[in-house]
Amino acid sequence: MSGIFINYRNINRSYAPMLIDQVLRLRFGTENVFQAGRSNHAASSFEERIMRRLAECTLLIALIDKPWVTEDLYLLQKDGDWVRREIRYALEHGKQVLPVLLGGAEMPKSADVPSDIAPMTKLMALRMRPSTADADLERLAGEVERLVPDLVLATLTDPPPTARPRNAALLRAEYELYPFKPRPELDELVRWASDPIGAKVRMVTGPAGAGKTRLGLRVSARLRGMGWQAGMLSAAAADKALDRLGAIRTPCLVVIDDAERRQAQVAAALRSLAGAPDAPGRLLLLARSDGQWLDGLYSDASDGLWTLAKGISPVRIEPLMPEAADFSEVYDEFARYFDDPPPPPVPAPRAATMLQLQAVILAHLASPGDPAESPWQRVLDIERGYWKDVAQAVKLNLSAANMAEIMVAVTLFGADEPPEAEELIRSLRAMRGHPLSDVDSCLDLLRAVLPGRSPLNPIQPDQLGEDIIADFFRSPQGRPDWSGLVAVLTDRQAERAILALGKSLARYPDLGDHVAAFLRYAPGHLLKAAIAALPLVPQPERLAEAMTQALDAIPPCELDGLVATLWQRGEAQAAFAVAVTERALAAAQQAGHIGIPTARLARLLATRLVYLGGRQADAVRAASAAVTELEALACQPVDDELTAELAEAHAALALALDQDPGSAAKARAAGAAAIAAYRGLPASQRHDGALATALHNQAIRLKRAGQVPAALALSRRAHELTSSLHDARPASFRSLHADVEDTLSELLYADDQKADAERMRRDALGLRRTLAQARPDAYRPQLAATLYNLGLTLASADGEHAEVRELWTESLGIYDDLARHQPGRFDQDRARVLDRLNRLDNPGLGEWRPDG
Repeated sequence: MSGIFINYRNINRSYAPMLIDQVLRLRFGTENVFQAGRSNHAASSFEERIMRRLAECTLLIALIDKPWVTEDLYLLQKDGDWVRREIRYALEHGKQVLPVLLGGAEMPKSADVPSDIAPMTKLMALRMRPSTADADLERLAGEVERLVPDLVLATLTDPPPTARPRNAALLRAEYELYPFKPRPELDELVRWASDPIGAKVRMVTGPAGAGKTRLGLRVSARLRGMGWQAGMLSAAAADKALDRLGAIRTPCLVVIDDAERRQAQVAAALRSLAGAPDAPGRLLLLARSDGQWLDGLYSDASDGLWTLAKGISPVRIEPLMPEAADFSEVYDEFARYFDDPPPPPVPAPRAATMLQLQAVILAHLASPGDPAESPWQRVLDIERGYWKDVAQAVKLNLSAANMAEIMVAVTLFGADEPPEAEELIRSLRAMRGHPLSDVDSCLDLLRAVLPGRSPLNPIQPDQLGEDIIADFFRSPQGRPDWSGLVAVLTDRQAERAILALGKSLARYPDLGDHVAAFLRYAPGHLLKAAIAALPLVPQPERLAEAMTQALDAIPPCELDGLVATLWQRGEAQAAFAVAVTERALAAAQQAGHIGIPTARLARLLATRLVYLGGRQADAVRAASAAVTELEALACQPVDDELTAELAEAHAALALALDQDPGSAAKARAAGAAAIAAYRGLPASQRHDGALATALHNQAIRLKRAGQVPAALALSRRAHELTSSLHDARPASFRSLHADVEDTLSELLYADDQKADAERMRRDALGLRRTLAQARPDAYRPQLAATLYNLGLTLASADGEHAEVRELWTESLGIYDDLARHQPGRFDQDRARVLDRLNRLDNPGLGEWRPDG
C-alpha cells in the first residue's frame, strides 16, 4: 500500500509533527499517514508496528529542527536510535525520503551523521517556519502528491458514508441499503478495466434512476477486491488535483458521476491520462446522455485529449423493473432505520423503477396512510419536516416560506467554497433582517442535513431536487426578488442553476415562464450560462424556449456577446440562435451602425436561418444585405478581413439561394464568387477550411446541374484540403471531411468509379459514427443519410444484400427516433429509406438506382 511515515525526534518540543500529521490526514486520509505519537496503540508492540508501517509506506518525511542538528546530533551515533533506524530503513529499501527543515534549521553535513543515513543530506529539502506555516504546509502537500501520486486518489474520492442515513438520504445510492441487483454491465465493465491494453475511458448512460451510480459503486468495489484503488470522484475534488491521475503507477479507477455537470473535471482527468499513455489508470463516466456536452472534448486537438474522447464507448442502461420479491427485501432494509416501523401495506404498491419503489417504501414508513398524491411529494414533505427539526435544534427560527427558499437555493446554486456559501445564504430574501449569527446557524443546518465535502452539498436524488424546484416556483412566493442574489453568483453557480432548471423543465413543462423570469434577473450572465447548459438537459427545446422569452430583458449592447457564445451547431439552440442574432442585427441597424460588424451579423443570421430551415426569403435578404454592405466597403483599400467577410457573405447567400430550386443559377454564381474570394486569401487552416467548404457546396450545385466533371474536379480539390486539415486537427475538421467524402463518393459513383466510391463512402461512415457519438443532436441526421447512401452503393452491385439491409435498418431507426423529437422534419428522408427496404423485400417493385 502507499502511505506517508512522519519521522521526528521529540513531539513535545515542536508544533510541526502534529500540525503536519493533521494537514496530511485531512488531505490523504488518516489511514494513509503514520505518526507514532498518534498511530501507536496501547497493548501493541511498538517495534513491530513501526517496522510494519515503514515497510508499507512509500514516503518518509524526516522533520529536522535546530536541536536535531546541534545538541541531539550525538543521538544518531547510537545504532538503536529510532530516528536513525527509520531513515536508514527507508533509504535501504528505496523509499522516497523528503527532509523538512523546521524553524530555520540547516541540513547537516554528510560527515556529521552516520554513513548509513548520509545520503539524506544530499536530498533537496523543504523549509517550514511559523510565520509562513500555511503556505509551507500547502507546498508540502503538493510535494507529497508529486512524489507519491498513488495517494492522489485519497484526495479525489469520497469515503463511504458512515453517518446513519435519515429520511431522503435513505434513497442515496452510496448508502447501498439493499443488495445490488445483478446486471451484465457489471462484469462487462470489470473486464474492460482489467484489460491492460483496452480503452482508458468508458461511459455509462441512462435516465435518472437507472442505477448508474450504484453500478459505478459496485464496479469500484469489485476492483478494490482485486487490489485496485477505485472510487467515486468527489464533487469537491479540485480540477488541478486530477493532473496527477496519469502519474499513478498502480491500477486505479476513477468514477465521475453526473459527468455532464462536471466537464472541467472530466477534461482534467482525460488530459492527465492522455499525457501518460502507459499509465494503468481507468476513467468511468456516468451521465444521462452522451450528447453535445462532450463537444468541447472532441474539439481539443492540442494535447491528445480528443484521442481519448473519440474512443469513449457508451454503455446504455435502463432502469431495472422491480420484481415481486424486491418490495419486502427493500422494506426490511429501510425499516431498520425507523424506531417503530408500521407493517408493510397490503397489497404491495406497484412501482415502475427500483428508485420509485424505494420512494414508495420510504413514504409509507415515514407517514403511513398519508393522502399526498405521489410518493415523491410525500418524501419531500418528510424532508421538509426533517429540516425543520434540525433548524430548531440549531436555534434557527424560520417560516415555512423562508425554509422553502433556502432549500431551493441550495438545490439550484450550491457552493464550492465557504465564502460562496455564506454569500449565497446572506443574499436570500429568507435571511433579510436576520442577524449574522442566524447565517451561521443556517450554514450549520445545511452541514447537518446535507453532509459532504462541499460547503453546500446537493440534495439527492435528483428527482427530489426537481420536486423542490417545482414546488417552490409554483407557490405564491415562487417569484422572489433575486436580483441581489444573482449579482453575487459565480459562473459555476449560474450554470449549475440553469442545469437544474432545465432538468426540472423536462419533468414539469409548466415551469417555462418561471425559468424565463429567473433568466431575466441578469440575462447577459444567465443566458450565457444557459447556452452552456443546453446540451446537458434531457429536453433542451423547453429550456431554449424559456431563453427566447427572456431575450426581451437583455440590453442591446450585450447581444453581440451573446451571439459570439452560441454553438456552431445544435438543433436545440437553432431557434434561439436565430432570435438572438435577429435582435442583435436589428439593434445595430437601429443604432445606425454600418461596416463589417453589422454585415457579419446579417451573414450569421442568414446562415442560422438556413440551418433552422424555412424563412428562405429572410435568409436571402439577410445574406444579400451583407454582400451589399461589404461590396460598398470594397472601394476602400481591401484587407484580408474584408475579403474573408465578403467570401463568407457570398457563401451564405449561395446557401440561402440553394433552398429555392428556381434560384439554382444565382446560387452557383454566388458560390463561384465565394470561391474566388477565398482563393485570394493567404493559406491558413481557417481559410483553407472555408475554401474547402465553398468548393464542396459548389460541387453539389454543379452535380445538380448535371455538370459532373466540373463538380468532380472541385470535390477532389476540396478533399485534398480537408484531408490535410483533418490530419492536422482531426477533431476540428472531422465534420467537414465527412461531408466532402460523402459528396466525392457520389460523384465518383456518377463517374462510374464504383470501387473508389464505395471506399470513400465507408471512410465517411466511420467519420459520421464518431461525430454522432459525440454530438447526437447535431450529427445523427447525417449519419442516417450516409448509412442510406452506402446501402445504395452496395445495393446496385450484384450479390448478397444482408449488409444493405443492416445499413438501411439502422438508418430507419435513426429517422424514427428523430421523428419522435422533431415531427415532420425528416418524414421525406424516412419514407425514402422505408421505400428502399420494401424494394429489398420485393425486388419486383423496381430496379436499383442511386438517388440523385
